[in-house]
Amino acid sequence: MQSILVMGDGALATGVVETLQRAGATVRRLRRWNDRELKRELHDEGTDAVVVVARDDIAVLRTALLVEYLRPGVRLIVTIFDRTVAVQVIKAIPNCEVLSMADGSVGSILGPCVDPRLVTLYREHEQLVAVEVGEDGAPRMLELEHRLPARPHRLRRWLGEQLRPYDHVSRVMLLSLIGLLLLIGAEAAIVSLHGHESFGEALYGAMKVTATVGPNSVVDHGPVWLKLYATATIAAAIVLVAVFTASVVHRFMNPRLTGVFGRRTVPRSGHVVVVGLGQVGFRLCLELRALGIPVVAVESEASGPFVRLAAQRKIPVVIGNGMDRYVLERLSLGRARALAAVTSEELINVTVSVAALAVQPDLRTVLRSGSNEVTRETQALFPIGLAKDLVRVASTALAAAALQQERVHAFSIEDRTWVLGERGGLRRFP
Repeated sequence: MQSILVMGDGALATGVVETLQRAGATVRRLRRWNDRELKRELHDEGTDAVVVVARDDIAVLRTALLVEYLRPGVRLIVTIFDRTVAVQVIKAIPNCEVLSMADGSVGSILGPCVDPRLVTLYREHEQLVAVEVGEDGAPRMLELEHRLPARPHRLRRWLGEQLRPYDHVSRVMLLSLIGLLLLIGAEAAIVSLHGHESFGEALYGAMKVTATVGPNSVVDHGPVWLKLYATATIAAAIVLVAVFTASVVHRFMNPRLTGVFGRRTVPRSGHVVVVGLGQVGFRLCLELRALGIPVVAVESEASGPFVRLAAQRKIPVVIGNGMDRYVLERLSLGRARALAAVTSEELINVTVSVAALAVQPDLRTVLRSGSNEVTRETQALFPIGLAKDLVRVASTALAAAALQQERVHAFSIEDRTWVLGERGGLRRFP
């Protein structure tokens, strides 16, 4: 029987303690601690492993270093999300295993988003490892090849996404720009044909008139109908220039997290909508992007901790309420691959799923659930999608890593939990 010290407060730490106890381990827990209390707990030479569960990566880093100093070589499992911090911890403490909440659970959301047959999907040594449910109800492994969509398909999808902005300001800016270009081109063509000028000279004259830097001599000496046409186009150009300038100023004064063109355009087909840009949501977006699947995130707070990181990775982020049907209707749910509601609030995820199915009844929805009965009670009334208890999955992964001395991936099928280790082999976990 192994003796394990669990350090941390919250639902995930509680789940780790309960899972270890069901597995037959002797568990001690420190909800809050100082250096003296930690030294007293680690004085016992019978401690086989230490699990540190906390949201603050720097606090976890300091605790891990202190544990290694007090008990050199003890098996250490910590939750750190930031990859840079995680690499430094592993370098400093070779006997440390880093497994964040997102690492331990995102595969359970990723799998169903990619293919409805899959219960989990993750990348291992540049290979895709997937698990599906066999005809006998037991899980079985699948090895998938990581293939990006064919170049013609990606090009066709990219062209379909360009110049279709999500927000109204960008749409007005784009339409006013197109209107200006059409006016300039039409006037240049008419002046070129009527005045027998080259198209380049006519275009230059049309640009001067539009920019109000000079007259067009052909129009000045032209017939009445040409002057009337020029008067109408000048009036339209004045309005379009004003609208275009105002929309450009508004966009620069209020930075957007979606683009008019480029990688940050909101996808329109074959995409996954991720509502909730926390640890799990951000990691899910990265995994989908790595698989070549277009993704758009919806976050309620522009100042969210992962919004800036998503912008750096060129992930389009829509700032809005994911429970708002109006917001969801503008995300092309009818052509979406799936929607994942992964906020930290279970009731919000249920509401998002209900709203999404109201917009698109046959949409595949995957939602993050918790240990309470909100999701289960709602599912008893009407289908709301596939619910995944990520706290249960992540706590199983942490507990199994503490007991088995290897990195594992966990997933659940109904009320059963399974783990898959690096050395292979699926097995039921208590």
